[in-house]
Amino acid sequence: MSINLNQPKTIIFHPGIGKTATSAIQSIGLKLPSDNTEQACFSPYGVFGGASNYFASNHPEYSEVKFKEQWDALLTFALNRNASTVVSSEFLIRDNPKHIEAMLKEAKEKGLEVKVIIAVRNYTDYLISAFLQAVKVNWGIPDSENIFMFCEREFNQIRMPLLVDQWAKHIGDENVFLMDYDKHKQDFVNLFFETIGVDIDTNDKQENKVNESIKLEIAPMLRHFDRVNANKEQRTEFIKFLNSLEYKKQHSINLKKRIETQIVRNAFTHDKERLSARYTWI
Repeated sequence: MSINLNQPKTIIFHPGIGKTATSAIQSIGLKLPSDNTEQACFSPYGVFGGASNYFASNHPEYSEVKFKEQWDALLTFALNRNASTVVSSEFLIRDNPKHIEAMLKEAKEKGLEVKVIIAVRNYTDYLISAFLQAVKVNWGIPDSENIFMFCEREFNQIRMPLLVDQWAKHIGDENVFLMDYDKHKQDFVNLFFETIGVDIDTNDKQENKVNESIKLEIAPMLRHFDRVNANKEQRTEFIKFLNSLEYKKQHSINLKKRIETQIVRNAFTHDKERLSARYTWI
């Protein structure tokens, strides 16, 4: 089914979830011209760190003053356009429910239409990818926490029906659209922009590789390195070296199987059925 969400006076929230080509989408989207009122664009307001992070109250750099200034500017901007304006930030998917409600309510009161596009990825692959990203950037994971402890903690935060409902209950199920990352992984970025009526060229499509992950097998070695060495240049070289090696496939297969059977179990299948009963898939 072809869906076009490029509509007049409309804000499209794209709150992630992370590890679903969000960085590539934001990188391309923020390069779109914002002076053509007939073409969808990304919000030129609220941008910090390569995304619409100033609109997320759970972002480390959030400021109520900055939010209000940028939010008011966005509302005025969107109201004067004959096309959609996209707000994209991974932080929004887990934002404070009251903050989400306040934004959606005010946008609607101003006379704007509000749509939401949310990516859905199977929990096992997401958890592994999120763990590897945390290890790669050496942030958000305690020294004492192994991959299984991380996945158990993170799993409780990513149940999609709960996260999606925080948006749907304020704008209606009919205004929420889901994208299946697993099904469209190879062309996910292109599909996102097709949905907002924007064609991207071949070079832009290659940007879906800007946030490549490290190999699962090297995570324990890299974590040990971080405990004894703080040299960033040496760390970069160490990652390149470790990634260049060949590893026994059975190691990662066993890890993934254990996460699937002991942590995720059948939760994703169950949750995806619940999502499909309420929302439209792109």
